[in-house]
Amino acid sequence: MTDILIQGNGLAHSDGDLYLVRDVEEVKQHIKTALYTFSREWSLDPDKGINYPRGIRNTDLLETEIRKQIIGVDGVLSLDNFSLKFDRDNLNIQITAAISTVYGNIDLNEQVSNYL
Repeated sequence: MTDILIQGNGLAHSDGDLYLVRDVEEVKQHIKTALYTFSREWSLDPDKGINYPRGIRNTDLLETEIRKQIIGVDGVLSLDNFSLKFDRDNLNIQITAAISTVYGNIDLNEQVSNYL
């Protein structure tokens, strides 16, 4: 599998050429994209995305939704050692997990805060 590399809020490029990402790095990029997708934001698939506002009030629901989105990424085989820490004062969510993919393992350590 191959995809265009995303850096920050845009596409990675140099002198008009786009950079590509493949295999385990592509799956990792898709997981991060899933974590930053709001519920119902993607009109072509209403099941994509996480309802962060509702999850803030119910962390069990939030954990279930985040797990569902990670497992739903193409190439993900299993999700192990999943941990979610919610900092209510700063509205940050720290997500850590060991993820097994068809290309190898990913150690995820992602802080989600821009969407809360």
